[in-house]
Amino acid sequence: MLLSDLIDEYLDNPEMLVNVLTLLDATIKYIHSKGYYLIDFNPTKIILVNKTPNLNDYRSLISPIDYDPKRDININIYQMAKIGLMAFNHIKTDGNMNQDHFNFIVENLKNFNQNGNIPNDFYEYYEDLFINGNISYLNDYLENKNKEAGRSQGIRKSLATEAGRALSSNGLQLSQTSDNNAFVNILFIPSILALLYLIGLFIYTFIIK
Repeated sequence: MLLSDLIDEYLDNPEMLVNVLTLLDATIKYIHSKGYYLIDFNPTKIILVNKTPNLNDYRSLISPIDYDPKRDININIYQMAKIGLMAFNHIKTDGNMNQDHFNFIVENLKNFNQNGNIPNDFYEYYEDLFINGNISYLNDYLENKNKEAGRSQGIRKSLATEAGRALSSNGLQLSQTSDNNAFVNILFIPSILALLYLIGLFIYTFIIK
């Protein structure tokens, strides 16, 4: 199905737009992996399918990556991001991306999400791309973020569990409703007690005595 048709169909459905945009990203990444990039990012010509793309469907749109690979790939990534930003704002657009378009997005990025119409993960991706200059495929960004979130969650749970075991031996229970806060408190309270002890020792040694 054509990208333009899918965007038109799901313009009012952010959840489905997410699927369309991640499928677009996977398709473009596949084309890049085969040594090509899109020289014509017209949504009315880009075909998306839920399987391995057929390069023959893109023959009139692609060109070999041979002159400046990094530049060619980056342009396609920015073009995909532009289409996504506009789609979430109910704006139909082509994939044209020049310096003026780029500057406009950078200067007005927050305005594209005034009503929270862009899913958090996607907005953070656009922010990382346009503001921080960290260029990556959308699916790669989301995958890495999920890995980091899972790793952080695992660490927090492990710390809370170990701290809970230590406290339970003294008749105390660690609250499971806020693992992170509980862990911070566990480290913070002994530090305060140690500091108070040192202050008291200093006063006793050098002032009272």
